[in-house]
Amino acid sequence: MHFLRKGLPERKRYRTVGKKERRHIGAGTLFLWALFFGTLSYTAFFSTFFLIASPRIAGMSEISQRTLGGFIERELSRKYLRIFFRQNFFLVRPQDLEKRLRLEYPLLASVSVTRVFPNNLNIEVTERKKIILWYSQDQYYLIDEEGAAHDSTQALLPENMPYVLSITDMSNKQVALGEKVFDASYGAFAIQMKELFPAQLGLGIEPRYTTVSRFADELRVKTDEGWEAYFGTGIPIEASLNVLKLLIEKELPKERRAKLAYIDLRAETRAYYAFREGENIESPVTLSPSVLTEEKKTDVSSKKKK
Repeated sequence: MHFLRKGLPERKRYRTVGKKERRHIGAGTLFLWALFFGTLSYTAFFSTFFLIASPRIAGMSEISQRTLGGFIERELSRKYLRIFFRQNFFLVRPQDLEKRLRLEYPLLASVSVTRVFPNNLNIEVTERKKIILWYSQDQYYLIDEEGAAHDSTQALLPENMPYVLSITDMSNKQVALGEKVFDASYGAFAIQMKELFPAQLGLGIEPRYTTVSRFADELRVKTDEGWEAYFGTGIPIEASLNVLKLLIEKELPKERRAKLAYIDLRAETRAYYAFREGENIESPVTLSPSVLTEEKKTDVSSKKKK
C-alpha cells in the first residue's frame, strides 16, 4: 500500500544575510531615523507654524497694551545662540518672561504667562494700586504685597513717580534684599490712607510718609496744610479718620490749623494735638467716632511751650 503514503514536505531553505548586507541595512535605518528627527526638529524650531504671532494680554489698566505688548515682542524677537528665536512656542520660557515683566514694570503685582498650543501666548497681569518704596540709609527698596524688599531701580524712573508712595524709616535701620520689612496689612494701610484721607476730610496728603521705626506700627502723613497726622496701624483706619474729622469740626477750624504742628491719633478714640513752637499745646481730647455730638470727657489743659 505504498501509494497511500504521503511524502514528507520539503525543507525550506532560508537565505542568510551576510555581515556586509547587515551593515547596509543598519546604515539605511539609521539614515531614515536621522531624516525623521531632523525633519521633526526643523519643523518644531524653524517652521513659522509654531511662532507666537500676537500675545494676548489681559488685566491692564494703567499700563497701555501697546507698551506692554511692545516689550514682550522685543523679548521674544531675541535669539538663543543667535540661531533659535525665542518666539518659538517650544522655546518660550514662561517663568523667565514673568520675571522680566515684573522687573521692568514695578506697577505689576503679579504676572502669569501660559502657552497655548500651537502658537498662542496668554498673559494675565494684576496691577498695584500704588508702588510702595521704603527709604532707609539713603537707599530706596521696593516693597511687595507680602512686605519683602526688592531692588527699586525701575520704580524710581520718572514714568512710575505718579504711582509711588514712599515711607521713610527715621531709625535708619539697614535693610537686605528679600528681607521682610513689614506685614502685608501695613502696606494695605498705607495705600488706604492715600485713598481715604482726602475722601473723608477734603484735605490732600503728600505721598511721602514717615515712621519712627518699622517695628513701631505707626504711620505719619503730612497734609497739604503743613501739619502732620500720626496713625496707629493696628487701629482701623476708618475709625481714626472719623476721630480726626470730629476733632477738626469741633476744635480745629481752618484758621487754627494754620499754626498746627501735628495731631496724634495712635490711641483709639483719643486725639492729641500740638501747635508749632511758641503756641499752646492741648492734650488730650476724647472723641467717639460713633456719636457726632460727643462732648469732651477730660479737661483740656493749655500750656505755653518753651
